[in-house]
Amino acid sequence: MGLAIPGVLGGATITETIFSYPGMGRAIFDALVEKDYNVAMAALAFLALMTALFNLLADLAYAVVDPRIRYS
Repeated sequence: MGLAIPGVLGGATITETIFSYPGMGRAIFDALVEKDYNVAMAALAFLALMTALFNLLADLAYAVVDPRIRYS
């Protein structure tokens, strides 16, 4: 489940654009349409950071759930 959360954040761009919901996904789309690359790069960097963070949390959760896995 931890690895699916970044996909939900990335899928928000499509959902918010189709249904005209205000949010981060819509802000990314509007920034790309208006060629405001600084906003788009910052938002995509945030999504990349969230992806890395949730992957790290999922890896650490594996060690808690399965006692055979040890990080040394």
